[in-house]
Amino acid sequence: MASQICPHCGGSNPPGAAFCQFCGSAFPTAGGAPLPPSAPPSAPAYPGAAPAWSSGRPVPGPTRPRSRLFTVIVVIVVVILVLGVLAYLLAPSTAPPAIQVPFFLVTSADNVCGLDGASAYGFNASAEASVPQDFEITGASATNWSGTLACTITSVTTDTPGFSLTNVSEPLVVPANETVDLTFSVQCPNADYSGNVTLVMT
Repeated sequence: MASQICPHCGGSNPPGAAFCQFCGSAFPTAGGAPLPPSAPPSAPAYPGAAPAWSSGRPVPGPTRPRSRLFTVIVVIVVVILVLGVLAYLLAPSTAPPAIQVPFFLVTSADNVCGLDGASAYGFNASAEASVPQDFEITGASATNWSGTLACTITSVTTDTPGFSLTNVSEPLVVPANETVDLTFSVQCPNADYSGNVTLVMT
């Protein structure tokens, strides 16, 4: 007998076969309409194998895993970010030491111009800065006597460690009943400091 040709896939089957051995479709019965195609057999037991009902076309294999190169790049980027954050947190501060001087205090052995125990506002600055300053001095009057009517400041220094004075306007003559400015610059130390600075006047 002649082989049966499947009307669905065109495969050649043995005579008398009830189902196509290629696509699994049922052959038409002798006395009526063709039966609907039967369900294909179960999938093969191992990946990539072609099922018995395959028409011969290759079956796609399993998808390839994500590239190792991509994973390596992600790990490197994460490590760089973590190291950068740690370096920022552990790096020593580069800010210069701070200088805080609330007041200048005045000492004078001979109470020049009546200034012994006087004070003036100070300043804030960075270490090793040279800070210009003004110190107002008023000469004595007959009604507000504090030693002499007029005086002369011949020397201004400081006994506070780490601080020195430059550009001092000396000698400074202070007339009676007049206010003059004692000007100078304060050279700050190279380390943190918080406290008053003592000026020594003669």
